[in-house]
Amino acid sequence: MDDGYFGAWSGKTIQYISDNVGSSPEHRPNVILLAAGTKDMHPKGSTSTEGNDPKQASERLGKLIDKMIKTCPDATILVAMIINTCNDDQSPRTKEFQKLIPEVVKSRKGDWETRACRRLYVVLVLNERSPRLHPPDEQRIPKGSIKDPEGSDPSRDDGAGGANGGIDKNIPAPNWGKSPIQVTSKKTVANTIDWATGGQKRSASCPDNPQWKGAGQIAIGSIGHNGDWKYKKNWVEQGEVASGLGWENRYVRLHDMNGDGKADPNNGEIRCWLNNLPKPWSPVGNNNSIIGSGAGPSKTVYLADMNADGMNGYMVVNEKDGSVRICWNYGPDDKWENRWKFVDGGQIASGVPHANLKTLRFPDINGDGRADYVYIGQGGSLKYHMNIGSPGGQDVLFEAMGGIATGAVSDISKLVFADMNGDRRDGMTLLFTPDPRFMFYCDYRARDYLIWGNDGGLTGFLNKPTKREGVPIYVNQGPAKTIANGIHKKPSEIRLAYMDGDGKDDYVFIGDHGALFVWYNRGSAEDNIRRDGIHFADVDGDGLDDYVRHDPKSGSPIVINKGTNSADPLGWGWSPLNAGNPITSGAAPTSQVVEGDIDSDGYDDYLDLDPQTGALKAYLNKGEDKGTERYGWRFELIGEIAPGLGPGHRVRIADIDGDGRDDYIYLKDNGDTTIYRNIYSADNKGNKYEPLPDADASGIGQSLGEIQLVDINGDGKADYVWIRKLDGRVHVWFNDYPKKPTWRDGGEVAEGYGTSGANIKYAKLTTSGRADYVAIDPEQGSIAAWLNGFANPDVNLDTPDPSKNEEMCYNSGQTSSYGKIEAAAESFCRNLGDDKKGPVFSDFYKEAKKTPPGNYHFIIAFEVFEGCKWTFSHDEWR
Repeated sequence: MDDGYFGAWSGKTIQYISDNVGSSPEHRPNVILLAAGTKDMHPKGSTSTEGNDPKQASERLGKLIDKMIKTCPDATILVAMIINTCNDDQSPRTKEFQKLIPEVVKSRKGDWETRACRRLYVVLVLNERSPRLHPPDEQRIPKGSIKDPEGSDPSRDDGAGGANGGIDKNIPAPNWGKSPIQVTSKKTVANTIDWATGGQKRSASCPDNPQWKGAGQIAIGSIGHNGDWKYKKNWVEQGEVASGLGWENRYVRLHDMNGDGKADPNNGEIRCWLNNLPKPWSPVGNNNSIIGSGAGPSKTVYLADMNADGMNGYMVVNEKDGSVRICWNYGPDDKWENRWKFVDGGQIASGVPHANLKTLRFPDINGDGRADYVYIGQGGSLKYHMNIGSPGGQDVLFEAMGGIATGAVSDISKLVFADMNGDRRDGMTLLFTPDPRFMFYCDYRARDYLIWGNDGGLTGFLNKPTKREGVPIYVNQGPAKTIANGIHKKPSEIRLAYMDGDGKDDYVFIGDHGALFVWYNRGSAEDNIRRDGIHFADVDGDGLDDYVRHDPKSGSPIVINKGTNSADPLGWGWSPLNAGNPITSGAAPTSQVVEGDIDSDGYDDYLDLDPQTGALKAYLNKGEDKGTERYGWRFELIGEIAPGLGPGHRVRIADIDGDGRDDYIYLKDNGDTTIYRNIYSADNKGNKYEPLPDADASGIGQSLGEIQLVDINGDGKADYVWIRKLDGRVHVWFNDYPKKPTWRDGGEVAEGYGTSGANIKYAKLTTSGRADYVAIDPEQGSIAAWLNGFANPDVNLDTPDPSKNEEMCYNSGQTSSYGKIEAAAESFCRNLGDDKKGPVFSDFYKEAKKTPPGNYHFIIAFEVFEGCKWTFSHDEWR
């Protein structure tokens, strides 16, 4: 037949039909016409291939009916009495077979009286006017006699579903937008620097919210390389991991809640077994594994994590308009029915045209842990609505992103979303439920665009991020079977699911009775982009952050030491250290490397952050060392300095209390902090950190990957900064420690400049001491900067009063030059601005100069009054 809506085979036996009926019942027809058995009675064995015994044929017919009942329990099944034959060798068997058919039907109908389907009938087909198998032409309905059929013909849409406008034939091509990294002029760069620094050469605090001014592109980038983004397949066969539970495999689903779910075909009831591999699977709840009583037919039920809490919500889709209702999944709870808590959350999506049960999917496209709303158009094109609701919240919001793929498959049923390369962009979070027996992983994995072959082979496209959040480039992996060779099984019997916790989806065959057979995904891809390895840190101790490019495997940094330079083509000079070669061999993959000043010497150190435990290992930056022939730079391993509080992607390294040492900050689920103050010194043999609860922030309920801690206002203390990945907009809470409240809401301080927040970093590029807004081209590694400035930097400075200085001298009585301390204080105070409201500032300021020569420097504590009158004290220390 022409499509999957019919199944008919001329001149075939009952067994042949049973073996080849294929996908026809999976379309869930409401009427099934079954006429089979004529060829089973044929005297020639070449035709009646399973034999022509009427009793055995009736048993085969019964099994075929059983298959149809199981697949389509709500259908009306009409079983025909086969017509007579004029073949004397065949007629007796045909008549005997005819007599057996009613009993075959009756025996099954009785079993189904207690079930949803009670529509199983025998249809008597008479052919008494002709002794032949088929009537002659004169006894047939005359051709053309039916001229006015009742109603219109059924709508055919190649399996895409006709509801809600049917298949979308006009999805636009992806729009990645204009790059914000644009060359300006040397004059623009120089003027922007002067504006940001106020012409001063020393750091200054900004008492008001920052203002930003674009300098344009300031570095070409192109250091290092991008990966080839080609998946190298390696599937390791594990064999059977679950024996099954006696249900049909088409209803078995595998989800990220460490279990497999089955939706009942009639009411969407779901059952769940926890994945305890390598130990046996175990049922949950107290009602024979039932955790949800169901809210609609299984074809309308979807399970997906809509708020990044690690637990799949139960969703019901309205085929007529694509709207979505949800029951939020709270996990195991002894007080709830079935000991599993689902709470009705109402409608979370009003629907859009063309989204129906055939086209709608809920993959996580941008890897933020939240399932998005995606429908498939003609040719496999994709229309995308990004889920931008808050993590763990119930305020699901969708942002229309337009088309994200032009498509590569005509049969959209062959399209599947899964993560082949494990390219989690924001890490993975282990979530605990009230019941300690249950744990859930909230995984942040961008799903790839994959295409099934008829025998279970796979090819497709890897999801590669771009400058626009959620609008990837899909990298073609090649011809059929490039990703998986297949196992000679139908795609409808195969799942791609996250089975063993390594971040990549595995290949699972659903066998008889729901048994699971697994091939673990051990493949890999060089899926790095230049953006991933770019850091900004003060490597040479001059007070300015440098451009650091880490190798994706070894962690070896290539460091470029910057300084303004009108002779440079872009107006900003970059001078490579060690002739552009690495300055260290590296000690960890790029994803584990962070920088921070541990010992307060002005040099950012090389830190290895354990991705699982958050433990911190430090290599102190000892500066240039010509004696190190290969690297010309020396790093001193001091080992583990913090045992860690949890996964490394939750850890930030920044100076919270303004003492010049970077502290350890751990982010909880909603952004709450646990802060440990850095008390490292060379003589300290004990703990290197101590709790600083007075400085903890309460959190803002946003994605942890969007939270940074950087010094926005130049007071030497890191502020709490939220950068929206959607558009790069910035909201800041200023750090007023030790004042109470510690964190002061500064509101939105940057509107975004045309790129994803994932492409934004902060760096102290000028002598202002304030963090600047830096956009990175993810492919090229080129950067553009919006410098951080504030109004009215020029003020009148009164003569300092030396009597208000209190010297506190340590280290064998050596003292610093009071004149140099005074000069530093005067310069700093000049940059503060004139505030008319009385005492406005109290801080610690680290002057990089060593006075006297050696390992000494001083910290100045200021208090500034109206008219920029000031007092200060200093503390000299090693």
